[in-house]
Amino acid sequence: MDKGEIVTYIQEVLRYTLFNDTTQNNEYIIKLTQHGIIFVPVYPITYVVDEKFYNKLFSILSMALMPKYTLIRPLTMQVITLPERPASEQRGLFFPMIQGQANRLQCNFSQLIQLFHQTGEIPLMDIVSWDYIHSPHAIVTGVSGSGKSYFMKTLLAICSVIGETVVVDPKASDLARMTRTRPASRAIIPDFTNRAQQGINNQFLNKVIAKMKELETEMYHRQGLLFTQSKKISTDYRELGLKPIFLFLDEVGSLTIGATKTMRDDFQRTLTKLILLGRESGVYTVMSMQSARAEYIPTIVKDSISLRVQLGRLNSENTRFLFPELTDMPIVPLGGNGTGIVSIAGDSRYAGIQPIATPTIIGD
Repeated sequence: MDKGEIVTYIQEVLRYTLFNDTTQNNEYIIKLTQHGIIFVPVYPITYVVDEKFYNKLFSILSMALMPKYTLIRPLTMQVITLPERPASEQRGLFFPMIQGQANRLQCNFSQLIQLFHQTGEIPLMDIVSWDYIHSPHAIVTGVSGSGKSYFMKTLLAICSVIGETVVVDPKASDLARMTRTRPASRAIIPDFTNRAQQGINNQFLNKVIAKMKELETEMYHRQGLLFTQSKKISTDYRELGLKPIFLFLDEVGSLTIGATKTMRDDFQRTLTKLILLGRESGVYTVMSMQSARAEYIPTIVKDSISLRVQLGRLNSENTRFLFPELTDMPIVPLGGNGTGIVSIAGDSRYAGIQPIATPTIIGD
């Protein structure tokens, strides 16, 4: 369909679904741009334009246009100005979208890493990638069986090629074992040999905090070098020829189980500093947990993480912790394990929440 046909189709879709009174369909215009749809109210109007109206309009269009177009759920209501139009039409509601649907990558690790070298970004889907430099830090949530651990392994495989990786794995499971074959990777795991201090406990958390404080010291060292050696106003660790450091925190919710309040507070303070100050120095944090509850990570930490991924079953109860701005559930096509929703803050290409199907690794 050409632009005119799409606009006509949208008008037909909205004719009986948006308003109770069909005469109100004469009170708006639909404009199609390269990057989205603009709903232009033609004032005076007999309906109220607010966030509830915006969300309803998004839900109708999202279902009606898939799979030819994928609407991206904005984090807030998007209002744009149209100064070239008559006074009654100089503002509109914008809905970002992409043509077609992003598809799951199915490849081996070598091909995935090759995609990274081609773009300098970590591939998530065929047309979606993570620019970790400008959109730092990541959090992945999901219940057991959602594909969360598999996705963390995929991210670790790529990040261990990009720079150094430090893995905190309370289960001493897949992530920890992967570091054995990656020279620039280190793993911190509980002591399973000492029966008196076995498993996740204060001693293990103390080891974790000590390593995080080492990274904090390195972060400050790099910032000092940038201040003394760089003549640029805007710069980062790459000017010094340094590689990034990725801290992987697996199952964050389990790290502070049974910990004293003093240790738990120390962990959260150190994590907050790494998240808030790490971008320029190239110290990035990638964490996973079943639910991004405030008792596990401070709200200021969660709000400062650019890449947010929730996998598995979606409902208002489990999404509100990671995506508090969502007032209704987005439409996610069925696609098996590793499917859910993603948002990448700071990247205008993905200005909102959209479906994700994480890579399937073949032959590795």
